[in-house]
Amino acid sequence: MKKPIRAAFVFFLAVCMGLSVIPFSAIATQDVDLNRKIVSPWARDYVSAAYDAGLVSPSFDLGEDYTAYITRLQLARLMVEFIAAEQNRDVSELADAYGLTLQTGTQSNAAGGSILSNSFETRVAALTMPDEQQTPSVASGSFLDTNYLYAELASKMNIMFGYAGFFRPDDNLTRAEAAVVLQRCMEALDVTEASTAPMRFSDSFEIPRWAVQAVKFASGRTDSSGTALMGGDAGRFMPLGHFTIEQAIVTLVRMHDSMRVQDVYPDWRDAPGYDQVQIDLTFGGDCTFGRGKDFSYYRSFDEMYDLMGPAYFFSDIDAFYDDDLTMVNFEGTLTTSTSSLSKTFVFRGRPEYAEILEYGSVDVVTVANNHSMDYLAQGYQDTLDNLSPYVAVSGYDQLPIVTVKGVKIGFASNVGWSFDSAQKTFIDNAVETLKAQGAEFIVFNFHWGIEGTYHSSSTQQAIAHYCIDQGADLVIGHHPHVAQEVETYKGKQIAYSLGNLVFGGNQNPADKNCLIFRQTLIFDLETRTIIEQTHDAMPYRISSVDYRNDYHPIPAA
Repeated sequence: MKKPIRAAFVFFLAVCMGLSVIPFSAIATQDVDLNRKIVSPWARDYVSAAYDAGLVSPSFDLGEDYTAYITRLQLARLMVEFIAAEQNRDVSELADAYGLTLQTGTQSNAAGGSILSNSFETRVAALTMPDEQQTPSVASGSFLDTNYLYAELASKMNIMFGYAGFFRPDDNLTRAEAAVVLQRCMEALDVTEASTAPMRFSDSFEIPRWAVQAVKFASGRTDSSGTALMGGDAGRFMPLGHFTIEQAIVTLVRMHDSMRVQDVYPDWRDAPGYDQVQIDLTFGGDCTFGRGKDFSYYRSFDEMYDLMGPAYFFSDIDAFYDDDLTMVNFEGTLTTSTSSLSKTFVFRGRPEYAEILEYGSVDVVTVANNHSMDYLAQGYQDTLDNLSPYVAVSGYDQLPIVTVKGVKIGFASNVGWSFDSAQKTFIDNAVETLKAQGAEFIVFNFHWGIEGTYHSSSTQQAIAHYCIDQGADLVIGHHPHVAQEVETYKGKQIAYSLGNLVFGGNQNPADKNCLIFRQTLIFDLETRTIIEQTHDAMPYRISSVDYRNDYHPIPAA
């Protein structure tokens, strides 16, 4: 029942695209039975059309699974034969044109792949073919790991190159690499311009800079139906994903049809969306999961967790779910240890509370505060162990770097009770270390200030200003349990205190106001610099009810 449908599709493509059987000297007489191949449903008709029209030689054994990743050698042959066919030439003519001397016979390993000897001196003697059939090879080639004619031609025609004398025939290609090969192949056929505006991809920051123009071309060059030679999925190009055999064949069909497209999209090389990336960083204040040692269970954080589960607490902080990175101050411990400091308030939560951060879309926490050691060294280590599977942890000597949309964000955290030589040394060393490790934006968190005060102290200001003077890009503060001012210093932001957030340390604080702070960066991927910054301090309430703390922050009315 499927054969007539497939045949009708092939006929339609042949009529619309002007396909004709392409002469290959090595074409076998047998057909390729796709019923014996693994091909994705979306690609099957295109693959059938490619074989029926001669775009892929039936003599070329591509294996049984066309969803598999294509190798460099396989793609080299597909592209070389495609160019030869489009130029109405035989591959042997191309070899003559590039002065290549052919030899017959093959060497192959059991897997049909290349053989590379262990001895460098004998590598040239161990050259091989990918097929077990008679396959053209060159008498003297450029590569130590293959003398396959198609690899040599691909190099001579500037389509695919090797490195340090190796072609790497069995290596797979990423989609970014495939886009570069595709563009070079079309350029060899004098097709150099995109025909429509290049697509914009949400993951363009992942495209290596050497492949950006190729992706613009591949997504902006279309066939006669307006379909891009290479597109994406759900708005993503997935440049680091692998290119498959069926994707390569489908692309060949589109490339053949695209030869007839005359449209040129002006300035496609300068199309926006590839050179800059927007990054939204969001910060919240004090989060204590659990309760004080002498707190009752009734109306405690623990009771609310047992009633509502881990997804409850951050669920109405929309800003945490539509950003690129979220950070909060984790003030307390997650431990089963019972040995604690002797002080008025010591906070402890269950180890499983760490999952709350994952449900809340929190990516980084600071543990540099006056409650991280409430349950002594064991409690502190347990807390780190319990947090680490879910979030990056910043605090004291821990200086994590998190890559966000291709940009490295570095974090440093400390307590800020005084501004002395030790504090300066901490700041100096943290900035130096993070920059040496490649951080391109540096965030400092400080636990500082006086509880219950609504304006920063001179000590807070001195520390914050020194951080920025030494190279920090943003300073976030907490500890006063109420919100303090946001300052712009030398064009950079300081949020002195964001107040509480999901705070199990007080069942009914008098001031339930807090801030969620967002820093938005526009980062230039070419110059690796920040070209624009904006910020927003969003008012929130730490509880959805006024008469007590239900540990469920909501936007302020």
